[in-house]
Formats: sequence, structure tokens, C-alpha cells
Amino acid sequence: MKQALLTTIALALAVNTNAQITLNSGSYPASLTGTDSLKATVAASAFPSFTAMANGTWDLSSVTDSTAVLYAYRVPSSSYQFADSNFYSFSTYAYQGNVQSANTSTGLMEYGIDVQLAAYSLTAVTSGPSDSIVIPVQSTLYSAPKTKIAFPATNLSTWMSVYHFDFNFVISVAFAALTSAPGVVRTYTKEQDTVIGWGKMRVKNLVGGASNWYDVLQVKTVTSSVDSFFISGVPASPTLLSALGLTQAQVTKTYEQNYYRTMEVTPFANVQFSDSTYATPTKATTHAQRLVNVGVDELNNQLSVSVYPNPVTANKVTITLPAISGSWSYELVNLNGQVVTNGSLAVVGTEATIAIPAYVANGTYYIRLNNNGNQYSVKAIEIAK
Repeated sequence: MKQALLTTIALALAVNTNAQITLNSGSYPASLTGTDSLKATVAASAFPSFTAMANGTWDLSSVTDSTAVLYAYRVPSSSYQFADSNFYSFSTYAYQGNVQSANTSTGLMEYGIDVQLAAYSLTAVTSGPSDSIVIPVQSTLYSAPKTKIAFPATNLSTWMSVYHFDFNFVISVAFAALTSAPGVVRTYTKEQDTVIGWGKMRVKNLVGGASNWYDVLQVKTVTSSVDSFFISGVPASPTLLSALGLTQAQVTKTYEQNYYRTMEVTPFANVQFSDSTYATPTKATTHAQRLVNVGVDELNNQLSVSVYPNPVTANKVTITLPAISGSWSYELVNLNGQVVTNGSLAVVGTEATIAIPAYVANGTYYIRLNNNGNQYSVKAIEIAK
């Protein structure tokens, strides 16, 4: 009994005796583009306590998570250091946006969203056979940069971001006498971030086991946004807004905790809560990648793989692979996370060629390489045929 007690104490000390980390510009790698593999909890998951703690432990290795792996893409930016590719929604209509970002001496900063084209029929909600909403390509520049993490970030650090931006759309609705009318959503946002704790965290890895423990900062985030809607320069009618499930001066509040570790821009865990008490977690998204004790090879193998030419200007691309045994396969993935083509690789020496089908449109893609069925590397390519 005494030996068991000593063993328990030793394990507790191994997990809990830490020095808190401080995040600054040098806490992140020189290159921030790439792919992150995420897992999200299901509704019935039993969460641990997320109480603010100094020298605490948070164990997410036993949560019930989604079967599918979610892929988040961090892509090059023409104006800033990198862009996080995310999905957003206007009413119930989704669109993709790349958040223009940079690692600066004062913090991880976000400057706006490059919105991709999207279009939807509104017939189901407005009954007009030609009714539609179009989200054009646009850059929604924030009135002031948003601070994701202010440097140096350590226990009890706090920072605030206040900014607004305009989002454009084009709408046609017969009952409102609108034909390709220009619309604007003006959003005012206030975000308050506070480091409320620090300690160790572990999550479930990609094959269902527990990761190693990692030093993290526990950051509480409260975000409040107000949306106002205008069509042809005047406030949108209440009838039209009601049909779209919107209200004028619509207020949205979110309550989150982010757990940050060094060398990773993506939070080790993002936890969403139902209200300002932070007592009821509703969802956790974990970064199940670059974990030491996972059962599959991870993206720390990037340097042993090269892809050329890049940009791809013809219908094939050559991959240089490390001289290791086993069978190789690939998947070509678009920015929406969809696999557009895949297959096995015929390796000659250390090189293999991938044929790019004619139906693959120009743009940014990722080649996901697998060795013996395990993910080995992800490489970004630009197709410009």
C-alpha cells in the first residue's frame, strides 16, 4: 500500500511540477503554413473540469470525439505572413474565408478576411423562383488589427481587440422588389482575452490513445459582435430579415477557452461554453497533430519530402521521397478538405510522379502522402496550368 502511494505521488509530481510558459514571437516556427489535423467532441461527451488553475492539469484524452479528422489549412498570403482558411456563414449560407495573419513582435495578429465566391438560391425561404444571394470575392479589412495573442503572454496577461468591418453580398428577392441589389453587413466586434491559468494538458491522438502531456497557457476569451444589415444603402426591411432568420442590430456573444502551447499557432484545445459562467462546456476541438506518442507518423517528416515543380504548370508533379521501405499512396486535397484525386505511388529510386487530372482547377491544394497507410507528410502546391 505504501509503495502504491509513493508511485501515485511520483506520477502526480511528473505531471504537475512545471514552470509556466511565456509565449512570444520566438515561440513559433519560421514557417507557419501547412495543415492541422483536428478532432471535435460529440454532443454526448463527458468533459473534465476547465476551472482556471495555476499549475493545473486538463485531460482530454478520454472525451468522445468525432470519427472523421477535420483538416484546417494555413496557406500563404500575398499581403501578410500567412492566412488561416476557415468557414463562416451569412444567415445559414456558408462561405470560405482566409484570415490574413502575421506573427509580429507584439503578438499574433489578424487583419481581415479574404472571402471566396459563394452563391445560393433563396427559393426555399422566399418562394421566388429566381431569388438568390451571391457572396462575391472580397477582402474584409478590419478597422484595427485583431490580437489573437499579445506578447509576452503569461499568467494573468490580458489584451483587448475592438474593430469593425463590412461584408458585401448581392441579393435578389422578388417580393421585396430587389434585383441584384448590393447588400452590406457591418459588424462591430469587441474581444477580451485573459490568461487565467497554466499547466499541463493532454488530448486524444489520431488513433484514439493519449498524447504526451504538454505545457499550456489557459486563455479565456469573451467575444461580443453586433451585426447591422443594409441593402442599397438603407437598413434592410424587417420582413426580409425575418425570412433570412436575421434581426437588425443582431448581437452574438461567444465564450471560449483556448489552451496554447509553444510552436503551434492552432490552440492545443479550443473549448466553447454555453454562457458567461464558463460552467457548461458544449464543444472541444483538439489539435491532434505533432504529438510525440501517436500511433501514426506525423508531419514532422516534412523536411524529407520535396515537390517540384511548384507551381505546377503541366499535368504532373514529381515527389522526392525518403529512402524508407513500404508502400506509398497520395491524396490531393482542396482547401475545403475534399479529396479531388488519390492513388498509389510507383516509386523509382526515391522519386514518384503524380498525374494531375484535367478536371482539377487551378488553385492551392495539398498533397497528403501516406506510407504503409499512415500519414507521413503534407505539402502545399499551387496548380497554375
